[in-house]
Amino acid sequence: MSENNFLDGCRYVYIDLGTNIGVQIRKLYEPHLYPGAPILQYFKNIFGNNFNEVCSVGFEANPVHNSYLTEFENYCLARKWRVKIFKSTAVSYVDKNLTFFINPGDNQNNQWGASLIEGSKKLNVTVPGIDITSWFKRTVLIRKIPPGIMPPKVMMKTDIEGHDSAVLANLIFSGAYCSIDLIYGEHFNNEFQQAISLLKKDSNTCKTELISLDDESYYLHRFPFILPVQQVNF
Repeated sequence: MSENNFLDGCRYVYIDLGTNIGVQIRKLYEPHLYPGAPILQYFKNIFGNNFNEVCSVGFEANPVHNSYLTEFENYCLARKWRVKIFKSTAVSYVDKNLTFFINPGDNQNNQWGASLIEGSKKLNVTVPGIDITSWFKRTVLIRKIPPGIMPPKVMMKTDIEGHDSAVLANLIFSGAYCSIDLIYGEHFNNEFQQAISLLKKDSNTCKTELISLDDESYYLHRFPFILPVQQVNF
C-alpha cells in the first residue's frame, strides 16, 4: 500500500460522512448485530458478500466522540478491517476551521443534535473542516485497484447537517459525483433531488443512485468490542 494513499489496494470503499459513533460502519462488518437495519440490503446490493474486503473511511466533527471512535477504529484494525476515521473533522467544501455546535449533557443520545448549524442550548467548538471533494479526488479516485474481474464499488453516506447539498453540489461540478455508485442520506431537499433527477435524465453515463434514507436504527447501541478467540493447533 502506498504511503501516500491508504486506499491503495481497496476494490470496495465505503465513506461515512458524519459517522457519529461509527454505527453505520459497524453494521457493514458485523450485520448480525443489527438485524432488520434498513441499510443492510444496500450494503449487500453494492458490495455483495465481500464485506471483509471493504475499506471504510469515516468523518466526525464532534470531539466528544473522539475517545470512543479511537477505540472502535483500533477494534476494526485488530479484526483486519481497513477502517480510518477522521476525528474532530467537519466535512465541508473548504479546507478551513469551522464552528461546530454540540449539546452539552446530551451524551445519552450520542450528541444527536450536534450540527454545523447553531441552535438553542448548544456550545460551539472550533474544528478543522475538510474539502471532501478534493480529498475524494486525491484518494478514492486515484487509488490502486487490485487485479480481478469484479468491478470496483464506492458507496457514501452523508449526514452532515447543514452542508449536505452544498457538498454534493461540489462533487457534481468537480466531476467526481458520478464515480460513486450509491449515495444515501436524509438531508436532501426536494429541490435538490429534482435537480439530480433532471441531470441524470439527460446523462447516459452517470451511474450514481441517490436515495433518501435515514437509518437511525440501533443508534444508541454500543456493543462491546470483543475480538474472536484465536484457535491454537497443537
